[in-house]
Amino acid sequence: MIPSSLIPAINTLAVAPIWLETLLVTTFAIHLLLMNIALGGTVLVACHSLSGGSKISRDLSGKLPTILALVINAGVPPLLFVKAIYAQFNYTSSVLMAVYWLVAVVALLVGYYGLYWHYYRYESMKDGGRKGLIFMVLCILLYVGFMLSNNMTLMLRPDHWLAYFDNPNGLVLNLNDTALMPRYLHFMVSALAIGGLFVAILGKRKSDQDYVATGFKWFVWATVVNIGVGLWFLMVLPREIMLIFMGKDMLATSLLGIGLVGTVALIYAGMKQKVVLSSVLTVIMVYVMVVMRHLLRDAYLAPYFKVEDIPVTGQYSPFYLFLISLVIGIISIIYMLKLMCKSGRS
Repeated sequence: MIPSSLIPAINTLAVAPIWLETLLVTTFAIHLLLMNIALGGTVLVACHSLSGGSKISRDLSGKLPTILALVINAGVPPLLFVKAIYAQFNYTSSVLMAVYWLVAVVALLVGYYGLYWHYYRYESMKDGGRKGLIFMVLCILLYVGFMLSNNMTLMLRPDHWLAYFDNPNGLVLNLNDTALMPRYLHFMVSALAIGGLFVAILGKRKSDQDYVATGFKWFVWATVVNIGVGLWFLMVLPREIMLIFMGKDMLATSLLGIGLVGTVALIYAGMKQKVVLSSVLTVIMVYVMVVMRHLLRDAYLAPYFKVEDIPVTGQYSPFYLFLISLVIGIISIIYMLKLMCKSGRS
């Protein structure tokens, strides 16, 4: 069977794709930064709990529930934009792995509640129970991340959809894709770095050098490790796709060069414990990587689909309403966070 025959009919868009692509990249970068803080912070709390806990572990545990709530909310817009632009691919991959995908939603809710329980019962729980709970939450977050990576890679490989005919029960995973594991690990190791940076930022706010030193230790070492993981990810890409980052496409190649230089700059800033510089560079690098990820997705789908070929109806009024709602939502969230900080829970 020809894989392209399995792809559903193309949808129409209300507005030009460039608007949705821009919002997809912008909102996903925000989601990714928050996700990295949540996952990286959970890893740090879990690791510090092994030595009997610390003030860093106690402090972080109080911030993780709020951060995870922001992660979940910030993840909705980019997911909707993916489904709007790449509907016939993402909906199909979600159905193929439906059981794992639905379990991930339930697991995320359990993990969210677990973080609250860990914080509010931190003092009253026994040491073993506290460790067990935070490691359970960590396993849940790692599972959810793995399922997201499966979904986002399976949608790019219609040739792997043929597995449905041997496994029609919503239990298809993209495990035979050589790019899956390095892609997943690239995101996970990034979370360790940004989680460490978050601790360093807390340390700067508190004027606590122990926080700063601990945070930057995680930040630097995770960034160094991620260079190797990133190169592994690049090398296992299909040859034609890999070449777009190695001279075949000027934008993709330039972004890879910026990424390599920026990574060296991140390591330098981390070793010098420069909190502001590290934070600015991290935000820039996340956006660079997100644009590269977007180009990679389009390269994978090029044999089957091009975004510019999607019919556009030109109905811009719902789009304007969305933008207004988005601005109001962002302002409301910032206001609520300010109120929370003033209440002393920051």
